[in-house]
Amino acid sequence: MATTVELEQEWEPSYGSWGELKDAVEAGGGVLRVMMWDLRYLEEAGRLGVHVRASISRKLMGLGLAHLPKDLPAYQEQAVVIYKLGTPAAAVIDAVSGGGTREAEAALRRLNTSRDSEKLLAVTEKFAELSEILES
Repeated sequence: MATTVELEQEWEPSYGSWGELKDAVEAGGGVLRVMMWDLRYLEEAGRLGVHVRASISRKLMGLGLAHLPKDLPAYQEQAVVIYKLGTPAAAVIDAVSGGGTREAEAALRRLNTSRDSEKLLAVTEKFAELSEILES
């Protein structure tokens, strides 16, 4: 089994800049799973302390992105979901996390009135995944 030092020596960053991360989110349909070590690298930080995590959140927000869970994890081995704000997914996340925006209401109404049962089933499954992320 590799030690942490060996893993860090083998690891290469997935994104060279915040702009590359944003491009990857957009290429992924507005949603992307990212490891905290990649965000730590972009922030040029040694540790994921409270101030570093807050700075990462602000930078993502400045790029029009948000993350789940809402409180970024302190451990670099954990993953987060980065998503583009202003999208239907963002409206559903806003609704699930207690946001009462008009966009959230419209997104949920579209889900409830959808005649595409496969789409509704897929959204229901994703909702369950999101709920697990929000609870962790």
